[in-house]
Amino acid sequence: MNIQRIIGTAFLICGLVYAFFLAREMVKNKEKLRDAEGNLSLLCVLQFIIYFLCTIGVSDFLLNTLMIKRLKLADDKSLPSCLIAATIVPGAFIAFSYLKAENSIDALTLILWMVCLAVGGVLGGRAVSSMDGAVLKKIMGYALIFSMIALIVKMAVSSGSSGSAIGLSGVKLVIMCVMCVAIGFINMMGVPCKPAATALLLLLGLSPVATLTLVLVLGCIIPMSGGVSIVKAGMYNRKMVLAAMTAGSAASILGVMLAISMNQTLLNILLLGVMLIAVISIFKK
Repeated sequence: MNIQRIIGTAFLICGLVYAFFLAREMVKNKEKLRDAEGNLSLLCVLQFIIYFLCTIGVSDFLLNTLMIKRLKLADDKSLPSCLIAATIVPGAFIAFSYLKAENSIDALTLILWMVCLAVGGVLGGRAVSSMDGAVLKKIMGYALIFSMIALIVKMAVSSGSSGSAIGLSGVKLVIMCVMCVAIGFINMMGVPCKPAATALLLLLGLSPVATLTLVLVLGCIIPMSGGVSIVKAGMYNRKMVLAAMTAGSAASILGVMLAISMNQTLLNILLLGVMLIAVISIFKK
C-alpha cells in the first residue's frame, strides 16, 4: 500500500469512527432526533446534491449555510457545529476515494501540502485576534479574480488543455509550500480558502484531479480536528447530520468516480465556475 492510500485510509477510519459516535449519540437522544427541524427525506435529497457538488470543489459550507438559513434548521449559535458535524463523514469518503485512485497525486507533494497547511494553521491561530478577516476576505476575492483571468489565458494559449502533472518539484514545489502556509494562515481568519488553493494548484500545472485531491484533503483536515467536541456538546441539527452521513456519503463516492473519469478540460471549466461562485459569495453583502 502506497503513502497516498495509507493517508486516505486514515481519513476513512477517522470518518467511520466519527460516524459511530454520531450514531450512538443519536440513538441515545431519539427524541431530539425526532424533534429536530426539517423533513428527513428532503434533507437527504439536498445533502446528496450538496456533497455531489462538493466532489468537484463546490463549498459544502456555503451551500449548507444557505440551506440551513432557508429551512431554518438551526440558529446562528449552532450553525458552525451543524456545518462541521455534517461534513466529516462524507468528507472522509471524498478524501479516501481521491487518494486511493491511481496517479491522483504525488506522495511528496501530498505530504508537504499537509505539513505546510498545518504550519499555516498554527501560525494563523496565534495571530487571529490581531488580523482583520474582512480585509483578508476582500484581498482573497481580488486575488481569485486575477487567478481566474490567468487560468483562462493559460487555457486559451494551450488551446483549452489543462495541466497534467500529478506532482510538483523544484521552484514550483517551493512556491506551493510557501503559498500553502499562507492558505492555512488565512483559513484561520474565517476566509474560504478552497477556491484560492484550486487556482494556485492549477496555475502551477497540476491536473484538475490532482488539484481536487489536495483541495478536498484541505477541507477534510480542519473539521476533523474539532468534531469530537461537537458530538459531546450536541449543538447540531441531528436530521441534517444524519442525512449528510448517509445520503451525503453515497453522493461523495459517486461524485468522485465521475470526477476522476471526466474530461480534464471540462473539469477545469467546472473548477473555474466554482471559483466564480466563490468570488460572488465573497463580495456579496
